[in-house]
Amino acid sequence: MAQGEASIRVYLSPETKDRFKTACFFKGLNMSDVTAELIEDWLAKNDLDLPTSQKNVHSSKSKKSEG
Repeated sequence: MAQGEASIRVYLSPETKDRFKTACFFKGLNMSDVTAELIEDWLAKNDLDLPTSQKNVHSSKSKKSEG
């Protein structure tokens, strides 16, 4: 894990995990990179319109965890 990154745990059926792992392997991709991209895409489409104070709290938390 690169510095400034956090991990999450995702539960999938064994079949789904195997299909995902195989697809990533054959495309020469890293499962973590693909998962991060999928989450970023989902957030771009589903981002909440948080009040400014909430956005600042989330930004400062992520900056603290990076440093």
